[in-house]
Amino acid sequence: MVNRKNYFLVKEYLTHLKEEKRRSPETVDRYWSWLHHLLLWANETPFAKANTLVPSFMKYIDSIKPTLALESQKKIVETVRAFFRWAKLYHSEEFEKLPIFWVNDLTPPEVNQNNSLIEYVTLDEAVLLATAPIDQGNIALRRDRAAAAMLFICGARAHAFTTLPIQAVHLDEKYPYINQWPQLGVHTKKQKKANTFLLPIPELLAVVQDWDGYVRTHCPPDYPWYAPIDQHWGEQELSTQKPGLNRNHALIRRIRLLYQTTELTYKSPHKFRHGYATYGLSHCQSMAEYQALSRNLMHANIAITDKTYAHIEERDRARLLAGLVRNLTHQPDNELKGYLERLSRDDLKQATLIAVDLLSR
Repeated sequence: MVNRKNYFLVKEYLTHLKEEKRRSPETVDRYWSWLHHLLLWANETPFAKANTLVPSFMKYIDSIKPTLALESQKKIVETVRAFFRWAKLYHSEEFEKLPIFWVNDLTPPEVNQNNSLIEYVTLDEAVLLATAPIDQGNIALRRDRAAAAMLFICGARAHAFTTLPIQAVHLDEKYPYINQWPQLGVHTKKQKKANTFLLPIPELLAVVQDWDGYVRTHCPPDYPWYAPIDQHWGEQELSTQKPGLNRNHALIRRIRLLYQTTELTYKSPHKFRHGYATYGLSHCQSMAEYQALSRNLMHANIAITDKTYAHIEERDRARLLAGLVRNLTHQPDNELKGYLERLSRDDLKQATLIAVDLLSR
């Protein structure tokens, strides 16, 4: 049975994160799921005596490894360590005898991004999903196709996307973009605010524009762009009810249904964000473009982009270095050089203008 005081300590810590550290409700929910393992491990033993428990917490993590991804194991250990550091500070008398070295020795497993290939939705997959044949009277599937297209070209996280109001979508601009603004009700990570520009991929943008026109006609500006839909006896209509708090879970279910209309293997909504990043990074040709893509992903800095998508950088680095070798071995065209040397200065100027014009096409 879970120790009652342990439970209330965890709840107090989560409140601290929400109110003092300004963590979003979604982030706090994730912390709760990770700290749930701590409660199960400690069982009836007070947290202040955690160092005396057998098996140790790290042994417990080893025992549940088969059921958890490596990244999840890392998050659990990091969160538990942060919790005990908080407890030592805010409940110092109660936790006085809990050794700080025991807390610091809680070491999360290392996740090597270079060796873990990130799964992502490719452009071809996104186009196939967005253009899959459907009954145009099926409003829900029509919306879901647009969602697949929008997720790929905007790269937003699922919870941000499902809370995006119609007024935050700007498709008629020269460079279409969305407002990921918490003040508009968008649930962004750590309540960050940014304008996110869309990838100008015609096939996907056309599907997004089609749904945008429909939802704007039938809903007010503050209504979710990924509008909830009521279904009664096979009939569908846009819901007049306020959307629930877990719209991102509904999105997961609906994207899974959309996948069933194709022969593709299901990938979660977050894999569209990875697809957006992978497509963008593979087309970046300058540091300025790389920085722009990083900011569009709402990463705090490009180091986060580097770490998350290191496998793409490594692949492209090999290709670029191979190109350097080819450039080094490339010999100048002596025949062309000799011809140009025989031209007058006026002819050379004319040849230069012609070459510039050809290169700019």
